[in-house]
Amino acid sequence: MTFLSAREKQKRPVGRVLTGQVLFGLFSVFCLLLILRNANIAITYMSRGLHLCARTVVPSLFPFMVLSELIVSAGIVNRLPNTLLAPFRRLWGVSNAGGCAVILGMLCGFPIGAKCAVRAYEEGQMTQEETERVLCFSNNPSSAFLISTVGFSLWGNRRFGTALYATVLGVSALTGVALNLTRKRHQKNTLAGCDVISRSISAPKGARLFTEAIKSATGSMLLVCAYVIFFSTLVGTLGLVLNAWHAPTWVCSVLFCLFELSGGVSQASALDPPLLAALFCAFSAGWSGLSVHCQVLSVCDGKGLSFRKYFLCKLAQGLLCALFFGLVLHLFPDLTVPAQGV
Repeated sequence: MTFLSAREKQKRPVGRVLTGQVLFGLFSVFCLLLILRNANIAITYMSRGLHLCARTVVPSLFPFMVLSELIVSAGIVNRLPNTLLAPFRRLWGVSNAGGCAVILGMLCGFPIGAKCAVRAYEEGQMTQEETERVLCFSNNPSSAFLISTVGFSLWGNRRFGTALYATVLGVSALTGVALNLTRKRHQKNTLAGCDVISRSISAPKGARLFTEAIKSATGSMLLVCAYVIFFSTLVGTLGLVLNAWHAPTWVCSVLFCLFELSGGVSQASALDPPLLAALFCAFSAGWSGLSVHCQVLSVCDGKGLSFRKYFLCKLAQGLLCALFFGLVLHLFPDLTVPAQGV
């Protein structure tokens, strides 16, 4: 009985791996042909991706990556008063480390939330179940991107970006509450030393704490930039093909929103009915795009975490953001109108 069960468990991952290899293989061939067919366009959008990383991604993320590493590694979370994070523990059913990861993810943008959660998991401050749950609602666009880039640059109204940012945070918080209410009763929010990789014994101290934080943040930053450049190239060449096929504008917007956040909101803001454009922007902000999801996957690589719940939650967040933001625009229709003197 035990032998058969072990063999059955071994067969299932093999099937999933083979299916994944076929899908990613086909996707890779498609991307290769697409880029080779439009080499000049690919180079142009690759340059834009590099420019985006140098001007926006690195300055807005790297300092927060270093600081989040220091906060978790130095054990600052464990030294905070319990009453400070008590509301978040009750609301989301998380530990102090989990609550800190969610808050930093909401304030600093992705993938800071995932980085903090995985770091706390490695340090033995969070269980695998809690880490997988926190990942589902701790990764959101930063306030700078939604308020400045989307609100001011694309819509000419900072209030639009502020309302969108508040909607995204509200949906994320509701997702955390829903996950807390639906989790299994036998899964307690306690530290389990048997299912975490504890590094408390060899944790760096003193000046080495800072150097290790810089080293870890640099590696993560390079991965983030790599995904931004790749998806910028892919989305740019894909858009050229769609334009050549005379695809409807809303179809292009859907595909752009699925792949990459910045390209998605840019494409969505160009739609003719302002309400439809705003709803597409809200969905793109909630879903965040495959580029961001790949960044989260790279942060969690090799940790044995499951992402089935993560993708379902992010898709639900995209739909809920569109729904709730539509209600906000119904109450405040002037948000889609460019503000005077902004």
